Amino acid sequence: MIGIDPQTGKTVTGAAALSCRFAKILTTQVSSRVKRRGVGNRAVSRLGKQQSPTEAMIVQNLTLEALSNPLNGLTDYQGIQCQATPHLNGFRVKVSGTWRGEPLQLRGVL
Repeated sequence: MIGIDPQTGKTVTGAAALSCRFAKILTTQVSSRVKRRGVGNRAVSRLGKQQSPTEAMIVQNLTLEALSNPLNGLTDYQGIQCQATPHLNGFRVKVSGTWRGEPLQLRGVL
């Protein structure tokens, strides 16, 4: 897997590219990309609501749904556990799972 780090502009490969792609998908609303309407995370539409344990659970479920969406290109990663905790005006998301048989944690801010 090859990608570009949005912070530095450098080419990244492997787990670093997967992490960059996860951060990008996490903050992209479904139907916001022209010609790629199915790409993104429906949890973005939940922002602006009150941060509660119920809302965190909904964000967790929608994030795992985004990971399993083949249009997002993250189906090689098998998410096992997702945790969303309130952070500033949104949520900090941590997903534990496996990628290519190795345990890997993906983190991002929504």
